[in-house]
Formats: sequence, C-alpha cells, structure tokens
Amino acid sequence: MSNKEVSLMSKKKIVLIHPESGISSTGGSQLSALELADHLAPYYDVTLLCGAKCSPTSKVLPCLPRGKVKPWLNKPIIGPMLKLLAGNPAMLIEAITSLVPYTLYLLFTKVDLVYPNNDYGGLTIAYIIRKLKKTPVLYTERAGLVSNGVVMRRNLKFKPDHLVVFNKEVQEAVKQVNPEQATSIITNGVNIERFSPTGEKIDFGLTGNIVLAVGSLDRKNHKRMHLAIDAVAKTNNCSLVICGSGVDRDYYNEMGLGLLGETRFKIVSSAFDEMPIMYRSCDVFTLASDNEPFGRVFLEAMACGKPVVAPNDDMRKIIVGEAGILCNVEDANAYADALKRAAEIKWQALPLDQADKFTWEKIAQQYKCVIDSMLETKK
Repeated sequence: MSNKEVSLMSKKKIVLIHPESGISSTGGSQLSALELADHLAPYYDVTLLCGAKCSPTSKVLPCLPRGKVKPWLNKPIIGPMLKLLAGNPAMLIEAITSLVPYTLYLLFTKVDLVYPNNDYGGLTIAYIIRKLKKTPVLYTERAGLVSNGVVMRRNLKFKPDHLVVFNKEVQEAVKQVNPEQATSIITNGVNIERFSPTGEKIDFGLTGNIVLAVGSLDRKNHKRMHLAIDAVAKTNNCSLVICGSGVDRDYYNEMGLGLLGETRFKIVSSAFDEMPIMYRSCDVFTLASDNEPFGRVFLEAMACGKPVVAPNDDMRKIIVGEAGILCNVEDANAYADALKRAAEIKWQALPLDQADKFTWEKIAQQYKCVIDSMLETKK
C-alpha cells in the first residue's frame, strides 16, 4: 500500500455533489463545489461527484447535467414540451437522472459526510443516504432571499445537519422558519491566482471610461441590466460593456444602442477562462442585481484590481467594503454619479486588499471548522 493510500485511509471521507461541475462554468454553485473540493482535499479524502472530469478530486457518474439539457430547451418541439415539466426543466432532469447513480455510489461507499451543492437534486440524494446510513449532511444555501426566500424554505424541509448561509439576514430568515436549524455564516470565495490584475487586456473600441457589467440577459431575472444602461446614459464620460448572454440579448442590445450609441455600448460573450481579461479591461465594475444572494463577480472584479459600484444592501457591504461605492441603483442620477466618481477615484490597492479577504484558502478553513465540528458530533 502506497503512502498516499495510507494517508487517505486516515482521513475522513467527504463527498461533494454537483453534476454540473466540469460541464459549465456559468453558475456559482458548480464553481464553488469545485473550488471547495480542491481546497478541502489537503484535510480530508474528498470526492466531487460530477458530470465531467474537472479536478483530481472529481469522479464522473452517469446523468444528464443541466448544462447538457439546456440546449434542448431551444428546440422547436422538445423545448416547449420540457418547459411543461417544471419552471426549471434542466434542473429537474439533472435531479431525476442523477438520483440512482449518485445514491448507489454513496450507498456502497464509506462516507463520513455528504455535501450536496446542486439544490434539491443533491439534497434528495443526501437525505436518502442519511436515512439509510445516518451520514450527516452539510448544505450551503446559495439562493438566499431571492424570490422572497421560496427556494430557501423548500431546501430547509430537507433538514441538513448544518446549513451555511452568506449573511446574518439570511441566517435570521432561516431561524424564523426553523429555529432548531444549525447555521454558520461563510461567504463564497475567489481564486486570486486566476483573477489578478496582471495579464492580458483588450480594447473594447469604446470611448471614455469603461464600465463593465456581467450577468445573464433575461428581463425576468434579478440582474436588472436596464438600470446600468440607464445610469451610464446619464454620464458623459462612460461607456458600458455588458458581458453575458440570454433570451433577452436583442432587447438589451437595442436599448443600449438606442441610449448610448455604438461608440458607448457593446454586448460581448466570454468563456469563463477569459473573464479575467474582461475585468482587467474595464475601469469600473457594476451589477445592479436585486437581492443578489452573493455575487462572486464582485470578488472577481476586485481581485483584478477594479473598483465596484453596487446596490447599497447588507451583502454588498460585506463583499465590497471600502473598495467601491454603494448607492441606490434605482435612482439613475445617483447611480450615474457613483459610476463617474468610481472612475475618477485613485483606488490604489483597496480592491485587491478587499478581495484577499475572500480567498478560497481562507473560506476552506472556515468550512473545515464546520466539518470538523459535524464529524465530532457524529462520534
């Protein structure tokens, strides 16, 4: 038996679940699952159950991850049929197809703790394993209070042994639903090796200071891209680049060009690996989301040395700190003024220092404290 095998045998077995990890990088949950798996690996025998090989910790099991289902939704016949199944048919199909293979793996593998990351699909699997093997369940509530906390309340019905939330506001909401639920406040993290101020930049071909917004283009979601367009239109020295895609791309493109023109507005798409280039190439980053549960894009932008303009809410106060300006983004004049001031201020190292508070190494240490406590309680 090798030294590595002996070392693994002495470590507790932690299994994370996210079928979409390795398939796409557009969602925070699959990226967080991957980062946490890699950063917890020095302390535990970690396995990430996922849809494609993405790290030394990953184990691929057969299912249909949401990223492989989403293209079907645009098909003329099958798309409308799938949308009749649920509000999010891709997530439902992922949950259904992962149930048997993931449950069987966990049933026949010695596991000390299960940590699902893919919403109700993973929670269902973990719930079954806990019933059968008494394996404790850790879960991170990433939806927060979006849609008035509907997702959070549903997930609480699975009664994870420990629930991680991003801020005190969500923690208090959890306690109102289930006063007995054990909780900890731990934020998301950022990979400061990937996101840094050093590296390639591009010229967007626009005039003035470049304001960058990143998010999906859908009028029905909470990203509120129209607020950024309205605000930049009220400045005389800023242009707006929106990096994203979605069903309403044409709507936002028409709106942006109508208010700002071709020399001050552009929509681009970028692969996750190229996002550091996008951040480095702007002067200010902004996102006007309503009740954004966390917002890893703020950390990514600051890790690339960029100041942030964001809504003045509790979560943004934690994330942004002194590395940007918080304002009432629903007031176009106040929002525009904040963008102009952010572009003019010499921020020096403030954004980098703020991002450094949220490195995955530091976040993993906080998770380790929670996991160790759960494993000790299990004895």
